[in-house]
Amino acid sequence: MSFFEAARRGDNAPFKYVLTIIAVFIGAIIGQIPLGIVVAMTARKQGLGFGEMEEFQRSLDFSSLGLSDNLGLLLMLLSFVAALAVLILCVVFLHQKRPIDIFTGRPRLDWGRVGFAFVFWFGLSAALEFIAYQLDPGNYAWQFEASSFIPLALIAFSILPLQTTFEEALFRGYLMQGSGLLFRNRWAPLLLTSAGFGLLHFANPEVGEFGFALMMSYYIGVGLLMGLCTLMDEGTELALGLHAATNIYGATVVSFAGSALQTPAIFRVKELDVALMLGIAIACGLLFLFVAARRYGWNDWAKLLRRIEFKDADSEPEHLEA
Repeated sequence: MSFFEAARRGDNAPFKYVLTIIAVFIGAIIGQIPLGIVVAMTARKQGLGFGEMEEFQRSLDFSSLGLSDNLGLLLMLLSFVAALAVLILCVVFLHQKRPIDIFTGRPRLDWGRVGFAFVFWFGLSAALEFIAYQLDPGNYAWQFEASSFIPLALIAFSILPLQTTFEEALFRGYLMQGSGLLFRNRWAPLLLTSAGFGLLHFANPEVGEFGFALMMSYYIGVGLLMGLCTLMDEGTELALGLHAATNIYGATVVSFAGSALQTPAIFRVKELDVALMLGIAIACGLLFLFVAARRYGWNDWAKLLRRIEFKDADSEPEHLEA
């Protein structure tokens, strides 16, 4: 079954998409309550003023509040965990779909694909980092401490994937499918969800640190890469692996000033060339598409421009036909 055939299951009434987005937004806010309480209590206890709190909101550096970076990461992730739970509940009870329906057109999630994408992207990132280290070792500061890294690794490999799963379920799954049923093509959902994914990261510290144009190009480009994988592969499995590898690598291996993930990673980069990073990301994305296309037999790239057709042509998708 294709990705968009799976999307037709259940009730696709437009108002239910609106209600789900509102519910997910509220769920994310509720998930932020523990973070807000801890930050407010800490700021009050230490007598921090408006300037200090404004700087914290810009950098998301919990150490500036005297809090553990691991605790800060955990508290930040709760918002995504809550949002994912609300999204799944809405899919099941509001849309009357199975959770798997928004992830793939296959009968079940293909963990082999998830694992391939994760290992490939994590390994490629590590190889490129090794080369960068050899070229400029002075740009790297060793900061490994087992007492802080072990809790970080536990959080990164157990809870951080829930954050990336939420973003993929929302953008490459739920919204990609809904807009595909609406427009009956693939290119419009690809562009819309990639732009939306970029805007989701608008408030990230990297945007203020390195510039709107460069960082939005990076985020939207990543959205396009994962969207292409989803559309060509008829499921989000490759995107799930890519996204998890990107964030886990950034949390555990290399951190840098201005990152949304301020963690006690193994290394800290002193200076980051964002323009070069963007160029490398584009090259790596093209390489991954080439390898995945060969591995999974993506021969019909023209389908990205064709109208979506369903097997039972006489049955139109309910409610969301354009």
